[in-house]
Amino acid sequence: MSTELATFRGDDEPCLVRATLACRVCLSGAVDWSLRVDEWDAQVECLCRSCGDRRTLSLNSQQALRLYLHRSHALAG
Repeated sequence: MSTELATFRGDDEPCLVRATLACRVCLSGAVDWSLRVDEWDAQVECLCRSCGDRRTLSLNSQQALRLYLHRSHALAG
């Protein structure tokens, strides 16, 4: 499994954040994600519920904060 860089900004609209997390294989937005933050970096692990593709996105601090704030509720659009 390779790590990609997330492409949304911390202040982007929710639809752009969802588009970044969407499946790269089947383009489904039905993705389960989990945030991992440690002292030096942050990543989000994504699992597509449609096709099963799994990937990891590397996050900067603004992106990690954005996803941290949405961990208990959906990214509404």
